[in-house]
Parts: sequence; structure tokens; C-alpha cells
Amino acid sequence: MRDIRIIKGRYIVPDEETALKLAGYRSGSPDWETGRARFQELEPEIKRHIQPKAALAFIEDRQERGLFIILTLGSAVTRRADAFFDSRDYLSGVLFDAMAGSCLFAFEKQLLPQIKVICQEKGCGIACRHEAGMDIPLSVQAEAAAAVAAERTLGVRVTEDMVLLPAQSMCIVFDLSRDPSVFRLEHDCRSCTQNHCPTRGGKTGAHIPCRSGQSVWQTLQEQGIFVPAPCGGKGLCGKCRIRVCQGPIPVTAEDAAFFSAADLQNGWRLACRAIPDEDIEVIVPTCETNIFASLGSPRDGVKEPADPNHSYGAAVDIGTTTLAVALVDMTQRRIVDTVTALNRQIRFGADVISRIQAANTGRGRVLQQAVQQELLRMLQTLLNRYQGLQVTRIAVAGNTTMEHLFMGYSCSGLGTWPFSPVSLGGETVPAVQVFGKDSPAWMSACTVTLLPGISTYVGADITAGLWACGLPGKGGPALFLDLGTNGEMALAADGRITVASAPAGPALEGGNISCGTGSIPGAICGADMLHGRVQLRTIADAPPVGICGTGVIEATAMLLKSGILDAAGKLQEPYFHDGFPLAQRADGDTLRLTQKDIREIQMAKGAIRAGMEVLMAHCGIGSEALAQVYVAGGFGYYLNPEKAAAIGLLPADCIGQAAVSGNTSLAGAAAVLTDERALADMQYICRIAEENILGNDDMFQTLYIQYMNFDISRPLS
Repeated sequence: MRDIRIIKGRYIVPDEETALKLAGYRSGSPDWETGRARFQELEPEIKRHIQPKAALAFIEDRQERGLFIILTLGSAVTRRADAFFDSRDYLSGVLFDAMAGSCLFAFEKQLLPQIKVICQEKGCGIACRHEAGMDIPLSVQAEAAAAVAAERTLGVRVTEDMVLLPAQSMCIVFDLSRDPSVFRLEHDCRSCTQNHCPTRGGKTGAHIPCRSGQSVWQTLQEQGIFVPAPCGGKGLCGKCRIRVCQGPIPVTAEDAAFFSAADLQNGWRLACRAIPDEDIEVIVPTCETNIFASLGSPRDGVKEPADPNHSYGAAVDIGTTTLAVALVDMTQRRIVDTVTALNRQIRFGADVISRIQAANTGRGRVLQQAVQQELLRMLQTLLNRYQGLQVTRIAVAGNTTMEHLFMGYSCSGLGTWPFSPVSLGGETVPAVQVFGKDSPAWMSACTVTLLPGISTYVGADITAGLWACGLPGKGGPALFLDLGTNGEMALAADGRITVASAPAGPALEGGNISCGTGSIPGAICGADMLHGRVQLRTIADAPPVGICGTGVIEATAMLLKSGILDAAGKLQEPYFHDGFPLAQRADGDTLRLTQKDIREIQMAKGAIRAGMEVLMAHCGIGSEALAQVYVAGGFGYYLNPEKAAAIGLLPADCIGQAAVSGNTSLAGAAAVLTDERALADMQYICRIAEENILGNDDMFQTLYIQYMNFDISRPLS
């Protein structure tokens, strides 16, 4: 019978500073004293409602021994927090819940001496501490709950989403050591200051020398080191974070806007604003350079068998933010494997206008090399997985600017009216002509086909998506939305296709969001509030590193539903000034959704929704008449249509017709390799499509302002 120990907590009290920070108050802010006063009012209540209890179980039936612990404060504290929210006293509810979280931390600390005694009885030590949802997957909670018989011993259960209920519960796992003298009960690499510690595996970042007289950002670019800068190096986005580890660097106004005083003291700066007066050395964080985990295909990372006797091609989607490459078995007409990555052109800006400007000021070749080198690396990754395969065809889809930069075409005709692209695609050329004389040997017998685009701002990625979704079809009016940086859309009705491109910006892909990131492991992809406590989902259940597109939409819907955000887009205090805290990153930085982020989201969703309404109005179709709404784009697999409607991105009466379609651009590129008619069909789509230039449309300007507000007339269930 498994050895399960039950421990009850005693004299647990919340820590004022911890609770206020968890609730989103910032020390020194005007609201800090208000928060302290409310804390003191709530403290007697929290003491009455908490019932701290823990269950421990040793697992010794496998090679790696461990200790599972589940802690809970009981259900009464959750019910009290719910009562605050039910009465719409949101600020008290959030603070009460934060106070409970502080008590949970205090309870863990109280347990540590008892855990040490129990381990000494067992003749073992503690090698390392892990927390479910932080540095190990949330799914471990189910295993831990079973090990300690949590429902019987604690009244704690695990939901299908791997969430512990009651909400104020926590799962901790200790790795056991055979050396009884080792007790690393509280060691946490997230707060460790030993940058060269071998247990970090080099993940703290690279140390780079930078010479005086030019910005660190420029130096890093010259050395081919990627640092995200969606604003194009203007000091507006706060993404090009580096830490100075040797030498002085002055603090700029932009630095002060994005970093706390402690961060500045520790050497954190924006690379684009950092211009040293003498040679220095900086550390470049590596979290933003991770390969994207979830944008290419639902099959991403799932390998299928490959037959070397078959013919193979590669489908490529060049997105403004992300790249995806699929290995395609052209004999069996199926995708074998997919890899995804960041489009490293993003260091020149998050949007196509920034890229066009960069290309037209002498950096076109650098932009071409950035995307081509990354695509070559991705192609080689796939070929390394399947030794002996030969790729003979490559099909490329992307918006018109991305195809121009990939091919090395001049972008001088893309940035101003009347817009004159060098090519709208449709041609097939030898791969060595595209990738140059230094291309790998296997490319000597390979061709590259550029999929055809419709116009300068409705490119081949949309043509591919329309074909992949079967448009134009015969099943009634259908709307196609690509929720990328450019917000392209198309309405198919009565054999006609009307297309448009809305200036959405990158907010719905995590760009221009203060803690935004791509869909990398650890990106917050889902958010909800359960019993007054924020519940987050991250990609791969990894520790949170930022928020991606679906997370942005779900977090906004969560704040609207809870009343923390109003229909005009204003955050309640104390969040208006400091932002709403979502999670804490491994480096200790708090991930917040700020008031500025909300404005970015409003502008993005306002542009997309206004564009949809203009297309429907010009075609004489109401949203209720739509038979299908196809939602494509990098995060299209994971978008929750109900939450998209809750923020007004989609009409409420379209929820039932919405079909998340994923990366239809990549699907269309793959089809060109496997379907003889696909390319001709796409060229037909280009011929019949009519473009509505939204920038010249008075209705769009009016609706854009209207739809910047959040539509919360349909509350989430």
C-alpha cells in the first residue's frame, strides 16, 4: 500500500506585499495604499476561510524516485472569492484571491521542515523542486492527484483541462536524491543569479561584445544574431531586450518606460536605444529565438513513415511573422512532416510596410538572406529526419511583399499608390536560381513554384487559402478571414469573390503587445477566470514566456467577462496604470496585459471587423446569411469563435458557422505539389477576384471607429 502522509497547516497568514503584487498593485503607485487598506479589511476573512491541508506520496516504483505533494486551502476560500465576483466587487475578489495565493505559498514554506524529517525517515534527500504548470507540464497534476488519492484525502480533483479544484490548490514534485544530506527544498532556477550554472544548460543567453558608437541592435544584426523588434528599432515595442553585463550604458527614456528600476539597475536595456560610448558586453536572452511549436500544422512534430522510392516536395508558407515548411509525399499525396519557425525579418519591423521601407533603403539583400537561410535550415531539418529522400519541387506561398523579399525583387513599387509589383507569382524557376550558387547540392534538380497572388496586398497566401477552403463554392455565401498581420479577407457569393486587406497590425499574432510572443512553447494560448482566479493554458504546457494571438483574444474576453475591462476598452484601477498581471516568467518578470496593449487589440479587431462589414455591405449580404466563415492564419487551429465574438472580432450570429481552418496557405502550397489542377484553379481565382481598397472607402473609416469598442452584448457562458 502506498505511503501517503496528511499534514494540516497552522497559523497561516497572508503576506501583504506578496498579495498586493499578485493582485496587480505596484509598489510606489498611487493605488498601493488603497490596496493596503483593503488588504487589512479582508485579512480577518481570509484567516476564517482557509483550511490548509497537504497530502504527500513517495513514488519508488520506477527508476527515478520522486515525491508528489498536493496542497490546498480548501473550498471555503474559493466560495468566498466567488461571492465577491458574483456581487461584482471585482477588486475585492481579485485581492482576496491573491491573499489566498500568498497563504498557499506560506503553507508550502511551513511544510518544508516536515518534508525534510519525512525524507530523513526514508533515507533520502531532495535533489530538485518542480511546480506543475511552471517547469513541468500541468498533466503531472493528474498523476500526483492519483498518487496522493487527492479526492479522498483532500477533497481535491483534477479537471479534464488538468486544473486543480478547489482553485487555491497547488501541485509540487520533488526529485529525490539517494544522498540524505542533499536537501534542495527551495532552490528555484527561475530566481538563480548564477548565469553560468551548468543546470541552466546555457539558456540564460549568449554573451556578445558590442563596440562603441553604434546601437547594440545594429551590432547584433551585423553578427546575424536575432533580437525581435516589431517596431523596426524605433524604441516603441520594448521587445529587443538585452542585459549589459560588462561596461556602462546610459538609461534612455524608452528604457525607463519598459523596465522597472530594479531591471535598469541589473543592466536591462532596449538594444535599439543602447548606444555605448565604449566597448561593452551584453547578454541576449534566448527565449524569443525558440522554434515555433504550433503554427505549421496540427501534425507539426508528428512524423509519418516515408518511402525513399516515392517523389517528395516541400510546401513553404512565408508569413510576415512565421515560416512553415512541410515535407510532402507527392506519390501518396500527403504531408509527412512539418517544421515551423520565426521569420527573422521581424527584426526589421513587424509589418510589411516596415519591411518595404527597409528593402527600399538598401537592406533588401539582408532581408532576402534572412528568410532564405532560415528556410534552408528548416528544409535541411526535414531531410535530416528522413535520410535518403530527395526533394525535387518546392511550392511557396506568401503575401506579395514576402514573395518579393524571398525572390530578391525590388519593393519600390509596393509602398505607394498605384502599387506596381514586379510579379504576382505563378512562375516556376530552378531552385539554384532562387537560392544562389551556394545552395545545397540536392537543389540542382529542384524547382521553385511561386503561387499566384491577387494584388499587392492580397497575395498568394490568400489565393492558396481560398482554394484550400473550396472557394468559390456552391453552398451559399462564405467569408474567408486570415487573421494575420494584414487581416486579409474574401467574400465568396454567387460565383464572385470580393477581397480586401485591413490594416490590422500584428497585435492578434502577439506583436506590438508588451508581453507578446509567437506561438512558441510557453506562449499563453488560452485564458479564463475560474472562481476569481486566472487560469492559463500555455503551448506544450511549458512555463509562461509571453502571450500569443489566441491568448490575446482569450485574455481580452476574460477581462471583459469579469468586468475588469469595459466596453470602451478601459481597464479598471489598479490595472489602468500598471496592467493586468497574467503570469510570472521564469526570469521573475511579470507578464501583464497593459492599457496600451488593449488599444492595440482594439485597433486590430476594429480594422478586421470593419473590413468584414464593408465586404458584406457591398455584396448586399448580412452576417446572418453567411453559410460558412473560414478563420485561417497561424493560430487558426486554436481560436475559440465564441471568445472572438465576445470581443467583437466576429459577429455573434456567426459563431455556429465559424470553422477554424489553420494554416490554409501551407495547405494550398502542398496541394500544388499533389494536385495537377490546383495551380490552374488558383490562377482562375486570381482572375475573377475583385479587390475593395478599404483605405479609399468612407464606410470603412466610419465602421473602424465604431468597432474599436468591444461588443459584449453576447456574454460568454
